Formats: sequence, C-alpha cells, structure tokens
Amino acid sequence: MQFINYFFVSIISFSGLIIGLMLIKIAPEEQKSLEKYLILARKIILLMIFIFLMFYFFNSWFYALTLAAYFMFLLFIEYKANDMLKKSMLIYAVLGILFFLSSKNANLFTIESSLILLYGLPTASLMYKIKEKNHHKIIFYNIVFIIIANILFFI
Repeated sequence: MQFINYFFVSIISFSGLIIGLMLIKIAPEEQKSLEKYLILARKIILLMIFIFLMFYFFNSWFYALTLAAYFMFLLFIEYKANDMLKKSMLIYAVLGILFFLSSKNANLFTIESSLILLYGLPTASLMYKIKEKNHHKIIFYNIVFIIIANILFFI
C-alpha cells in the first residue's frame, strides 16, 4: 500500500471524531438522553475492533498475546480513568497501533478503519461539553492517532 492512500485512510478514520462533534452541535438536546446508548456503542465498537483483529491474528501467538495485552490496557483505562479527554487520547494512541497492524490485510484494514471511524462518533459526542465548547481540545488530544499510525508506516 502506498503511503498517500494509507495517510488519507487514517485521516478519514480520524474524522469520526469531527463528525461526532458536528452531530452533537446539531442536536445538543439529545446528548443527555442518548448518553447511556453512546457509552454502550463505544464499548461494543471497541470490542468489535479487537474481535476482528483476533480473528486475523489467531494463528500467531505473539500477535494474539500482544492484542490481548492492548485490550486489557484499554479496559483498565476505560474503567479507571476519570478524565474523558485523557482516556480518549490513550485509547486513540492504541487505535493508531491497531490501525497500522491491520494494514497488512486489505479486508481487515477496511473493517478496522471503518470501526475506528464509527468509534469516533459516540466518543466525540460524549466528550463534547455544551457549556465549555471544547471541540478544539477533542481534536488536539486525539491527533495522536494520526501521528502514531503514520509514523509506524515508516518503521
């Protein structure tokens, strides 16, 4: 895969956060009523990201154990971290690594990049505080996804 294609797919996958911010700006009154569903959607999509990767790497013990370690790390962050911005920054850093790992198979890459895009929708909607107008912080903190994913391409 050429870098330019890889780069643009990483940008599109990251744009789930931007789309989620636009959705919550359009209908801010829905944020409170949909909060429990958005939390559930985040957890389900994160689980699906790891399930698809495990199906691809099931025959390699090293990759399977590495993925299990990443998953345990993300579970720990998900349930122990209180600051949503820092939590999402760490999760998106790991997603950048997983994005790179999935680039070896075109079908898996398509699935994973789509799931990362979908993960950004509820994540951005949950992080956006109506009174604070912190949309620039959400983008700035999570840009680590694009940085890590693209640096790993050259290593």
